[in-house]
Amino acid sequence: MNKFNQYKVYQGLKPIKSLLPKGIRKLISSHQNSFDDLKSKWNTIVGNEIALLCKPDKLKQSSINNEKVLFLKVPKEHIIEIDYSRDYIVEKTNSYFGYSFINKVIINSFKVSKAKNDTVNKAPILNEKLSKKIKLIKNEKLQNAFNEFFKNDK
Repeated sequence: MNKFNQYKVYQGLKPIKSLLPKGIRKLISSHQNSFDDLKSKWNTIVGNEIALLCKPDKLKQSSINNEKVLFLKVPKEHIIEIDYSRDYIVEKTNSYFGYSFINKVIINSFKVSKAKNDTVNKAPILNEKLSKKIKLIKNEKLQNAFNEFFKNDK
């Protein structure tokens, strides 16, 4: 170990980072813990209005200019609102963490399928083949339960 690096002399205030053990410094600078914190506190960081429209997807750090980029998942219907809110999201996120946590926001859009929400899972129709199988069941309560389940409501 270099003798000069071990006994650095600081003029003025000493950075708090230099007082922490190496293990804690690594933990603080860990992107995964910070990103998990960002995902769990997303509503409080950006507010409920924006949090309902988008969710953090991933965080990448550029090796060239050391820039951190936050990727957001946004439904196609709300791309414009989130696009206008990019600076606000960066500002709120950085103020929450207390340092320049992200530099840029990239929007990934997806299409919301309405067909999934409108369809209701219905029981299959009770036909002869199914009723014969139900009659083979020896337990009466179970037979009645299956008959009620497969009841044809038109």
